[in-house]
Amino acid sequence: MVEEGSGLVSRTESLYRLQTLDLEIIEKTGRLQEVEASLGESEALREARRSLQAEEQRLAELQRRLRRQDLDLRSLTSKIATEEEKLYGGRIKNPKELAGIQEEVRYLKRNRSELEDAMLETMLEIEDVEAEVAARRERLQEIEAEWKQRQAGLREEEAALRARLARLEGERRALRASIDDQDLAIYKELRRKKGGRGVALLVGGLCQGCGVTLPTSKVQEVRRSQDLAFCSNCGRILHVGDAS
Repeated sequence: MVEEGSGLVSRTESLYRLQTLDLEIIEKTGRLQEVEASLGESEALREARRSLQAEEQRLAELQRRLRRQDLDLRSLTSKIATEEEKLYGGRIKNPKELAGIQEEVRYLKRNRSELEDAMLETMLEIEDVEAEVAARRERLQEIEAEWKQRQAGLREEEAALRARLARLEGERRALRASIDDQDLAIYKELRRKKGGRGVALLVGGLCQGCGVTLPTSKVQEVRRSQDLAFCSNCGRILHVGDAS
């Protein structure tokens, strides 16, 4: 003798299990897409690298400026020495010419003094920028270390998700092959209409799909029927839970 409801339980149990697999596949696929999108360099890492490069370029320009200033200083010092040699060497006797040379020396020395002040400012600026470069480099290293650690975790999660999805897809194919085509068509249509949940558990007379308590007569009908039974409120296929 066939037990009451045994056919229904078998059919709805397969559909409920299929729905469980479909929902997990959707969830795992979504998470896999998130993981894949997170792989590769993060915006924080790129920004930290750009920030360091910008400050390094600023430092390089200051260092070039200091080198140019140093060359200019050497040139001025050489000119001053040349003019002072003329001034004090005793070869030039003309007072007017000597006065002109003396004025030229004063002009060159004023320029040299201004240049030395400018060089001091450049050196102080270089010190500040070097400190900033060191700070940004340290920050980049911290971000890079965190990024590498997170990437390793994401790679592990990606591998686990792919393995899990492969198993789920295999189970789903095997289960679909065992389900009646008509039942499968009904399930797919309800799943499309009900946001991916076309089968609902019936627990203690309560439809878990819509939250409505069904009459006792309806619950008994569901338990005894050999055909698929549907919630009279939301229209989902009902699968009898352990407490019904």
